[in-house]
Amino acid sequence: MLSFKAWIEGLRQVARAPLLILLTLIVTVAVAAPFALVLGGELRAALADQPPIALGSSEIDADWWNEFRLHASGLAATFTPTVIGFAAPLDNLSAIADGTRRPAVLIVPIAAGVLAWALLWGIALHRFDRQGGLSISEAASAAFKHFPRFVVISAAAAAAQLLLYLTIHPLLFGAVYRTVASDVTPESGAFAYRLLFYAIFGIPVVAISLAAEYARVAQVVTRESGIAASIGTALRFMRRHWRTAAALYLFNAAKFAIVMTGYGVIDSMGGTRVAGWRGVLIGQAFIVARLAMRLVSGASSLELFKKLRG
Repeated sequence: MLSFKAWIEGLRQVARAPLLILLTLIVTVAVAAPFALVLGGELRAALADQPPIALGSSEIDADWWNEFRLHASGLAATFTPTVIGFAAPLDNLSAIADGTRRPAVLIVPIAAGVLAWALLWGIALHRFDRQGGLSISEAASAAFKHFPRFVVISAAAAAAQLLLYLTIHPLLFGAVYRTVASDVTPESGAFAYRLLFYAIFGIPVVAISLAAEYARVAQVVTRESGIAASIGTALRFMRRHWRTAAALYLFNAAKFAIVMTGYGVIDSMGGTRVAGWRGVLIGQAFIVARLAMRLVSGASSLELFKKLRG
């Protein structure tokens, strides 16, 4: 299968680019650091009047946390129990599936992340296209050459997905779900319908993400100058080869599911044994793996595009 070969090639390309993974991690930390410092300052101020905490303690002061959340605003309001361990990625997946509204203050770090990845994709896709390393000047040139177009492509994809969440999602999980679920007696039946609706809604959401990914790939591989031309190329590619593109997406999704499951098992079954520095280490390892998986997705998509384009 071409999709499997492209996926294996994507894995190989990322495995051969440890400096690219390191760069991605450094940029990610640099983008998150200012927001972490702001939140850390508010936490230090809130903890200033608290009694000392034993260094060996693995328990959380729930009373303090509840009091802190009552008065928190801005970024501090995002400091909830879901930031701990495996709960964080699970909460993100739940929010995506259910269309949960996030605090408006998160628009700033999300936008910063989009801008950072617009730079990183220029470097990564050029690295994968030539299947070799880039010099510092070549990497900088690749990053800034495509930066404005990649930002527009990401913004267009975000706007299209937002439109889905404002229109189809409330209809599907509102009136339609209530109608079909009201006729189902066992709760398992209603849950099955909900899973079905997740899958139905996920198809256009994933299609938009793939269109953006292949539009970025087309920018690099075909050297097209226009954003509309790249998006058009991506849409034509997906229409002609949707089965192969979908199979490749499933390979990448399965890889993500395996890593998520492993993280969940370690975090939940480990209990207090993965608290403290062990918990931090495991969490950071998951972040590195997630960044590497995102690079594998881009590398494998580029490889599939080149194979099927001829």
